[in-house]
Amino acid sequence: MTRVTIKDIAAEVGVSHTTVSYVLNGNKNQKISDKTRAAVLEAARKLKYVPNETARNLRKNNTECIAVALEKPLTHNRFNGILQGIREELSMEGYGLLLMDFRTMENKEHPEYLDSVLRRRTDGIIYISSDGLAPDCSKKIESYQLPFVGVDCCPEEETLGSVSFDFERGAFEIACRLLGEGAKKILYWHFDLPSLQEKYRLDGFHRALELYPGTSLEVCQIPYTPDNLPSYGGDHRLDDSCKQSLVQDILPRLSNYEENDAVVCGWGIMVKHLCTALYQGNMKQHKIAVLSDAEIPVIPNTKILTSRPGFIRGGRESARLLLAQIRGEEVEKRICLPPEPPTYIEL
Repeated sequence: MTRVTIKDIAAEVGVSHTTVSYVLNGNKNQKISDKTRAAVLEAARKLKYVPNETARNLRKNNTECIAVALEKPLTHNRFNGILQGIREELSMEGYGLLLMDFRTMENKEHPEYLDSVLRRRTDGIIYISSDGLAPDCSKKIESYQLPFVGVDCCPEEETLGSVSFDFERGAFEIACRLLGEGAKKILYWHFDLPSLQEKYRLDGFHRALELYPGTSLEVCQIPYTPDNLPSYGGDHRLDDSCKQSLVQDILPRLSNYEENDAVVCGWGIMVKHLCTALYQGNMKQHKIAVLSDAEIPVIPNTKILTSRPGFIRGGRESARLLLAQIRGEEVEKRICLPPEPPTYIEL
């Protein structure tokens, strides 16, 4: 099927293709009669004309679309929260997003997200980091002077923007709150993932312990394998891994803990299994905390201390920072977002 062009509309109405272009682009500065405008619009509807957005974008020097590079599954609240924040902010500014992964297509020099900007399909890049790592092509992005924001990573190139979450502060504040309330032992339960996030959190815990002599931190990890975390959350095997770790590691360790001592969960899904086990087993009601934006499950008569990194907020900030670059505004390129203050949720 042959694509209808403005020349076809011009021939249908009997006017120049320049006149058709003025009408279809809403140009009010040209003296074109209302009758001619109506005839052009009617002919465009009749011929089922679809604008050539590529050509239009070249004229405007703007595609009103952003490339969002994301490799991790959206079943994880960390990544779907960031993406939700990006979508909300872009939508308010009249922008859409084009979701891409980190692949480099066959016979292409650059990853797909970078290629999309160079080929004028998108106006800039929001790169949602894989385990805190910056893109391999960050030097090329800098050399091309492209609008770019890395989320949850800080590229070495200082001209590139980034939005990070202060995971160390989140763990520090949670630990200080628990230790200040009388805890002598903290058990940190998390997945053994190769990410900078866990390093930062452990640094925060140890910094807090230095302020409270006579206290200790015990770390219990659920081993990471492709079999037990195939989709980074949202899978029954994740539940099975939590249950197995509870029986084999967590509950035996807690037998030596006092009621004021605490368990800090790295992921929200762990809270459900931990609270259920303690409630059903008539065990001491240790303090429970979680370092996650995930919704807390409803367990009767339970208080849970939360520290939320604010992933939706991080997504919105990354979109604002990128759009400011596109508009040529002078802005702070490096943003590190503090977590929400630790708060008890009573269920």
